[in-house]
Amino acid sequence: MRRFIYGVSNCTKPYTEDLELSILGCAGSLRKHLILINDISKLKKSFVIELSREGNKSYKIHPTMSEFSKSSEDFRKSLADVGLTLRTLYASKGDEVNDLINEVNKVDRDGEGK
Repeated sequence: MRRFIYGVSNCTKPYTEDLELSILGCAGSLRKHLILINDISKLKKSFVIELSREGNKSYKIHPTMSEFSKSSEDFRKSLADVGLTLRTLYASKGDEVNDLINEVNKVDRDGEGK
């Protein structure tokens, strides 16, 4: 994943050692995001039922769904940190961009790409 992010970010702005930490953070965010996508695909419901002490039912959003929402925002921010936004992706026609998009799109049943 790090290799793909490095390749794509290199298309949009020159690589410097200062970007290394951001690229590693972006790869970590992508990994977390892929794991959550895998977990969500296994859910039967998007909510959980909690019982109060009095026995009353309360419907809450599934914790994985909440975590996915946070992860999506973190991933978007980490992509922006390395210069990857929708604008830069559309402006860049490199194979690295397509490789990254394909890698994200073909998450296997274990939640991992390649």
